[in-house]
Amino acid sequence: MASSDVDPVSAPSQAGIRQSLDDFLVFLYNRDTGEVCGRTGKSWALITIFYVIFYGFLAGFFTATIAVFYTTVDAQFPKLQGKSSLLKGSPGLGYRPRPNYESTLIRFTKGDESMKPYVENIKDFLQQYNASKYDLDYENCNAISGERETNKDKPCLFDPHSLNAPCLAEPDYGYRSGTPCVLLKLNKIYDWIPEPFGNDSVPEDARDNWDSSYITVTCRGERSTDRENIRDINYFPKYGFPIKYFPYLNQKGYHAPIVIVELKVKRGILLMIECRAHAQNIVVDRLERQGAVHFELLID
Repeated sequence: MASSDVDPVSAPSQAGIRQSLDDFLVFLYNRDTGEVCGRTGKSWALITIFYVIFYGFLAGFFTATIAVFYTTVDAQFPKLQGKSSLLKGSPGLGYRPRPNYESTLIRFTKGDESMKPYVENIKDFLQQYNASKYDLDYENCNAISGERETNKDKPCLFDPHSLNAPCLAEPDYGYRSGTPCVLLKLNKIYDWIPEPFGNDSVPEDARDNWDSSYITVTCRGERSTDRENIRDINYFPKYGFPIKYFPYLNQKGYHAPIVIVELKVKRGILLMIECRAHAQNIVVDRLERQGAVHFELLID
């Protein structure tokens, strides 16, 4: 008996594939009915007109909503202020350098390339204090002590280099010599004016560098072992953030004041450091990132 050339198992399979392909081609274009993808030309025209009108209406509704929203927003004044704002009328405290926002660790080896990201981060941050890029005059606030009474719509010029911080005078901000700078800055809150503590109400840990014309700043090791391994901490300005630079009124070229903290610590030891800003209307809450900032420092 002669054997068959057709495999009885593969034959039905090939027929099924061929039928599926034929059905798909008919779906793409049916010669008998003239349908394309299951619809006639008239059906495609009607559905196209429907979706053009539908999405046109949605786009118009969205545009009208945005237009109405912008009538309630002022380019100069924020809609939510004080307790109604996200910061609840109490500024947070930030620091630089922080090239990696997922980490609060400042770690480098004295004098080698590991310090470069921190140096570059500080350098980029200080670029905003270049007054030459603004075509306007600044108020000379050098002689002002305490809160400004006049010309609040005109910004004070804040020059970090005028603070005479030794680490800021170095091209690597003290990181090569192992006495690094850390820059502190308060979040800007529109029309917020700090209320300094009085002589009788200033917190005990802020008394050593308290002045009624400043928001007092203090940094310290969080644990007793941290405090033992911090040799010295110097502040520039000594008393903290000058009140004369407040309030922030969205002035063009406004320079938020900064405090430069020079740290002299023992090498090879991980230190946990907390810095705080002290004023009667600054709430200190580490969990909410208000009034205080935490970071770790390790110099190898």
